[in-house]
Amino acid sequence: MKLDKKRILSVAIILAAVLAVLWGGYCNRAMRLSDMAVVSSGESSDKFSDSASDTDTAGLVGKTEGGFIDFESLQTGNQDIYAWITVPGTAVDYPVVQRMETEDVYDDYYLNHTVDFVEGYPGAIYSQPVNALGFTDAVTVLYGHNMKDGSMFGSLHEFRDKDFFDENRTVIIQTPNNTFTYEIFAEVSFSDDLIPYEYDFSKPEEIRRFLNDIKKCEGNFDESIAAKEEDRFLVLSTCFAEEESMRLLIVAVLEG
Repeated sequence: MKLDKKRILSVAIILAAVLAVLWGGYCNRAMRLSDMAVVSSGESSDKFSDSASDTDTAGLVGKTEGGFIDFESLQTGNQDIYAWITVPGTAVDYPVVQRMETEDVYDDYYLNHTVDFVEGYPGAIYSQPVNALGFTDAVTVLYGHNMKDGSMFGSLHEFRDKDFFDENRTVIIQTPNNTFTYEIFAEVSFSDDLIPYEYDFSKPEEIRRFLNDIKKCEGNFDESIAAKEEDRFLVLSTCFAEEESMRLLIVAVLEG
């Protein structure tokens, strides 16, 4: 009987320890999910709003003070880095990634992973595999979170101000082999439709449809730029904190 009591006591202690570990893990996960939900709704926690801009390249050293992009160093840390985006006048100055090892052309891995593969916010600036890596498609779409502290694509909301829009009109994309300069001609509130899925940009009529849909939206426009279906376009997409079903789009055309 004494032996049975000792066995029962030992089993009880082990079960209590296991339950404590499981409960602790559950609480930690719940706290992380709560933090992520808060940021997603536009009410960023101090954890993210204070640290996002300090970790915008996720610890990867790749851009010098003179503006040179060391892609070799960047790709040592992450082979998915294939470009760098700069939007003068804003905080946008980041590596651009696209997941290579996936069969899903609409892969959104980097929506919730940083460039050094850490899960969660602020994510990364990324394109989906449906777009070519060389910015040779008729329309290339880049995505980024609207962070409360203005990091990632958060500062793109400044283009909603007409004066800011008129004074800041350039997007620069650097790749290992080229530098592309785009001129911004539209800032609009668009639906949350997945643009590369909704429009078949291999067809000229679909490019026209997209441009016409842009013109129907509310926003700021440069009417002096006559965008044509044979042009190449860059679209920067981010969310609104106050409107989950809408996206802020910055639409630019390749110069030259």
